[in-house]
Amino acid sequence: MAADPRPPGRLYLGVSPALLYRSDDGGKTWTACESVRRIPGYERWTFPPPPHIPHVRSIAPDPRTVGAVYIGVEEGGVYRSPDGGETWESLNEGLYWDVHAVLPAPDGRRLFATTGEGFYRSADGGQSWQHAMGGLDRRYTVSLALSSARPERLYVAAAATPPPGWREGANAALYASDDAGARWQQLRGGLPERLDDMVSALVAGEDEACTRRRAARSTGAATGVRPGSAWPRACPACAPCYWLPEGGLTAANRTGGRVDDTTTRVLAR
Repeated sequence: MAADPRPPGRLYLGVSPALLYRSDDGGKTWTACESVRRIPGYERWTFPPPPHIPHVRSIAPDPRTVGAVYIGVEEGGVYRSPDGGETWESLNEGLYWDVHAVLPAPDGRRLFATTGEGFYRSADGGQSWQHAMGGLDRRYTVSLALSSARPERLYVAAAATPPPGWREGANAALYASDDAGARWQQLRGGLPERLDDMVSALVAGEDEACTRRRAARSTGAATGVRPGSAWPRACPACAPCYWLPEGGLTAANRTGGRVDDTTTRVLAR
């Protein structure tokens, strides 16, 4: 699900089988964007586990154009609509089609994507893609966040294998890049060397102090956390949730969690 604040009341919802719904009244009513079914190659979209039904997993409004939107399909690729879901352009040249997240940079020209084969970035709005794995020693990339304070900084969560290999733990980790995804470094600073639960969502706060207050309010934890440290399982009622003061990053594992933040992407339980 995603909100675009520029057209008043505009919301998007992705579902399975792969389809996009749009609301222009804040969610009171919804319209199916049937044009998704007419995208060339739609009939070949799939999903690894039976019954192999694909879904619209990621939605991101285009910061350059009011009403334009990107979708990421697992498994089907990345597509852009210039008109709120009426027509679509395929953006899959050089991109692995098992897409987990698609995220445009504020400049609207750079585009980032996580996939089942690693991280990809585009410098031309998705017309071509570069497979950027420098420093990423885990290939199954999932959650993705962009710092609003530092536009070159990206965060990604990655696991060593796809979900069938998680029976003994996901062997996941968080990574940061300060050059728009060209190279990556694993985040530690109090985090475990490997996370057994996959990180399902990342939130990059706009302000460290503000993020700290919000995280503390939602978890009941104290704010006296030294830089570089993390909060594992701050609230017993929630899934493991980690907060890294540097960059105001919050991460929640794949079983869900709650963070009291109007800009949060942490999934509700």
